[in-house]
Amino acid sequence: GRLDLPGGFAMSERLHGSNVRDLQTTAVLDRETDEWVITTPTEADHKEGIGNAARHGQMMSVFAQLVIDGEGYGVHAFVVPVRDEDGHMLPNVRIEDSGYKMGLNGVDNGQLWFDGVRVPRENLLSRFAQVSEDGVYTSPIPSAGKRFFVMLGTLVGGRIAVGSGSNSAAKAGLA
Repeated sequence: GRLDLPGGFAMSERLHGSNVRDLQTTAVLDRETDEWVITTPTEADHKEGIGNAARHGQMMSVFAQLVIDGEGYGVHAFVVPVRDEDGHMLPNVRIEDSGYKMGLNGVDNGQLWFDGVRVPRENLLSRFAQVSEDGVYTSPIPSAGKRFFVMLGTLVGGRIAVGSGSNSAAKAGLA
């Protein structure tokens, strides 16, 4: 509530829109340094329309394909710093403003690219999966598909609530 650490939610990608399961940003475990290497593979795979990214966000929850030793474990969320305390972009991060929109121009929307950004292994948001110090992936949810739906279930409910609320507001306005 005090905006001590401005952040954002970096899920959507330009080429994949709301098809989160097939997003292309990767988080590859580097066993030697015990870090995740976050990479946007192509120019068009960038994170798109991310709130609080263009000017103010310092820390992002970045959704990426988790990869260990060449094996993919599906989409997971990682805490990734993008700016320092003074607002300067961190190395290997590129940020651009999303520009003028039809509405809500006060919202600081931006685009993000990651070129081998390194974050500690502990930056994996690990409610539904963990990766041990020796690089072993575990999850109480055995299926990658179920893990994906459990992780995104809250978002789906939120999107339904926004749509439902908009419908109610339109009905009231028309009445």
